[in-house]
Amino acid sequence: MHPNEVTIINYTAPELNHLAAGADEARLLTHYVRPYANLERGWERVLSALPGASTLYGRTFGRRRMPQGLRRDHLHEAAIATDLLGAFLRHFPAAKARALVPQLHWRTQKRIAQVGAHLGADSKVIVASYLVAEPAFRCSEGIKVLNYPIAHHRFIQQFVAEEAERVPEFAETLPDWAAVPSWIEPRLDAECALADHILVGSSFVRDSFVAEGVPEQKLVVIPYGANVSTFCPASESDRRTRHQFRLLFVGQMSQRKGISYLLRAYAAFHGPGTRLTLIGGLYGSEEALTPHRHLFEHIPHIPHAELAGQYRNADVFVFPTLIEGMPLVVLEAMASGLPVITTPNGPGDIVRDGVDGFVVPIRDPDAIVEKLEYLRANPERRREMGASARQRALEFSWMTYRQRSIATLRSLMDGQSNPTIPDATASPMS
Repeated sequence: MHPNEVTIINYTAPELNHLAAGADEARLLTHYVRPYANLERGWERVLSALPGASTLYGRTFGRRRMPQGLRRDHLHEAAIATDLLGAFLRHFPAAKARALVPQLHWRTQKRIAQVGAHLGADSKVIVASYLVAEPAFRCSEGIKVLNYPIAHHRFIQQFVAEEAERVPEFAETLPDWAAVPSWIEPRLDAECALADHILVGSSFVRDSFVAEGVPEQKLVVIPYGANVSTFCPASESDRRTRHQFRLLFVGQMSQRKGISYLLRAYAAFHGPGTRLTLIGGLYGSEEALTPHRHLFEHIPHIPHAELAGQYRNADVFVFPTLIEGMPLVVLEAMASGLPVITTPNGPGDIVRDGVDGFVVPIRDPDAIVEKLEYLRANPERRREMGASARQRALEFSWMTYRQRSIATLRSLMDGQSNPTIPDATASPMS
């Protein structure tokens, strides 16, 4: 194997699919290790065409299509059996069957990590997602880059404990650290310590690592992207036919996403001619949402391709998240021409306050109500913000993410210990 090559090890991070495709196009990629991927092989095309099976496959494993530019001979699918079995059991009604899912989840990760360590042992650069990086980092003498798409784990633990005390009725929708295996935190600590660089999606995530004692020079911020072709604005004629002011939230329905603050805000705001749609799976207990069920329409799951239509049918995207990496749904909403109401904790690098929407403090339903009232009362300003949001999203396509990521890899391979990339978060209006 030639020395100037890159191995990428991934479990579920979509950004690493695009980084791998970009590295392959740049002729830097040697191996890309991940779980099952839909490569549109003959049997996959047959399955996609079979009556009955096509819908199920298209809404589950068929969605795992790889970006253009990634060659099949560089992709190594690992732990396919446990990956597929675990995904199947998540939809199985028997509680005993679902109880096996976490074990299969960890087993899948372990196998991906083992295969990645074996294949990447001689690579000049290893890029690995958290929880599948440690074996490769320990056996490699190359440059080690850890992809970490969320805030530092101890920062999250402290934040979650505080939030559970603040809003106890939604505590069961927060991450349950007691259910996490005891080996997880030491592994994350080891991966952070072994990494030469840590790749994150926002300055909020970077700051969470710095707050936990990780040197700032170790952290590289590259915001993620959106498919700006799939997610595009509604036509003007479609907008003129609307008779409701439609609010949209997309994401896991949990307190980590600020769901209680959204519901409190909408309870104060709603009235004739308004509608709130929540799209996403419920995390934890449904009990917390029961008193608010009259306020919203809930769509538990929707195929990604159909999600674009939901954005186009909305007037404003509300995402009062408490802890994020760099939420793709915010970029998708902006690409769809929606003004966004969100918080600085992840999306703050992307949304320009007063330009593409509003950045409000976390845990502040009154601020959300104020901005909703403004957007409802000022439809022309709402359209202007939506147009600005679309233009802003065009600066954060997946192609831009690839270019910035590959520039970073090249600088590392050229011997720069502290890689510099263009400021991806700066506003052209600043």
